[in-house]
Amino acid sequence: MAVVADTGAVYALYDLDDRHHVAVKKAIEREPGPIVIPTAILAELDYLLRQYLGVEAELDFLDDILRGAYTLESLTREDLIRCREVIAKYRGLDLGLADSTVVATAERLGMDRTPGR
Repeated sequence: MAVVADTGAVYALYDLDDRHHVAVKKAIEREPGPIVIPTAILAELDYLLRQYLGVEAELDFLDDILRGAYTLESLTREDLIRCREVIAKYRGLDLGLADSTVVATAERLGMDRTPGR
């Protein structure tokens, strides 16, 4: 089985000082399937890595994508429809497109669990 990762989880893998780094790393190490990243979160991840950790972290992330550490998943029209539904339904949570694409991608791929379980 695979898992869909959000921006915060992937960022935590690269930031050794992130309070979730160890937990995310352990969960990913136990994950038997691919780590799926919706392509819609790539720009957000790139920005955060570069802004807070520097260009080396950005390059490490790109290298990891290129070596196959992650599986990129493109969004479909149906995903965008679902994103709109999620954003509208949970408007009080201030979810954006990046967060809602993780939900839509996980639903479309039939993933309904947390990593490592």
